[in-house]
Amino acid sequence: MPPKTLMTLLLLTLFLCLPQVLLAEEQAQPFTLNAKPVPDIVAKVNGVALKAEILEREFFAFRFQSQRMGKEIKLNEEPAVAREILKQMVARELVVQKAESLGIKITQEKIDLQLKNVEDQFPSRDTFITALAFQHMSIESLKEKIHRTLLEDELMRREIAPDVKVGDEKIKEYYDKNLERFTKPVLYRLSHIHITTQPPAQKLDDPASQKKAERLIKAMNADAKDKINAVLKKLQAGDNFADLAKHFSEDKASKDKGGFLGELHPGSTLPEISKAMLKLKEGESSSIVQSSLGYHILKLDEIIPSQLIPFADTKVDIMNHLLKVETQTLFTTYVEELGKKANIQVLI
Repeated sequence: MPPKTLMTLLLLTLFLCLPQVLLAEEQAQPFTLNAKPVPDIVAKVNGVALKAEILEREFFAFRFQSQRMGKEIKLNEEPAVAREILKQMVARELVVQKAESLGIKITQEKIDLQLKNVEDQFPSRDTFITALAFQHMSIESLKEKIHRTLLEDELMRREIAPDVKVGDEKIKEYYDKNLERFTKPVLYRLSHIHITTQPPAQKLDDPASQKKAERLIKAMNADAKDKINAVLKKLQAGDNFADLAKHFSEDKASKDKGGFLGELHPGSTLPEISKAMLKLKEGESSSIVQSSLGYHILKLDEIIPSQLIPFADTKVDIMNHLLKVETQTLFTTYVEELGKKANIQVLI
């Protein structure tokens, strides 16, 4: 899926968080900027009109994203924000016109495939349509957006990508300047014996049922505590950790492997386990550790030191990254040159 089509998907998903009442309010109000109505045509690019409904949709999305990041767009800031969004709309129209002038065509099959990829991310078609509506979009307007994205991708591939070159020297320079990106963190080969506990009882309408549920959970958790204490005593008496894990652990994913959890770094596991793990020496076992999932006894098998990934192992990835960055930089310049030769009228 092209990157910008993927961004469309993420934005659609984001709007599922909005309450239905907000949708109704947004759709009921006319589009204004700083309390002034916006004309139906907001710009013309070589005679092609850009409609206010597209600007409204983009502005609505930008405003919502800003709110999610804790920034409110003030009323007097709206025109400036809208003009920046309009610049992007103009650039996209320039790209479409250039692509079409070169005879680039996108088949309906490709558009439908991308549309299906987006829709398939939603649990139902109704949910998908609702997400579209949050952006003032229809199936047809989404198809048009996908079409424009695919045109841009193909134009970039034809006009820019063939001229982009990244030499070995530049790749090595990037590697040397960003060694921290290519350094594996310290890893801990960790095993555990796990006995599950039950979360607190959900609130019930019937007080008697509530008390019964709480007593049952309390008894189950007390039994879990007895089990883990019994396992700890066996371990302290000299029993083999892996054998105990296979026999007593309730973690189905690890028990048959002697409790082996994998090669972990502190951020890849539960905070309680991470904190206890960092205190252990190689070959050492912990006392009982309680987490949100229950009780654990940990065993640190090995500490794997931080390692620098060899240049040869990451060279191709760096090259692809630099090619992408350089292609996007050149494409931005390419579109700017298209704008200098175009007849552009901004009407807001």
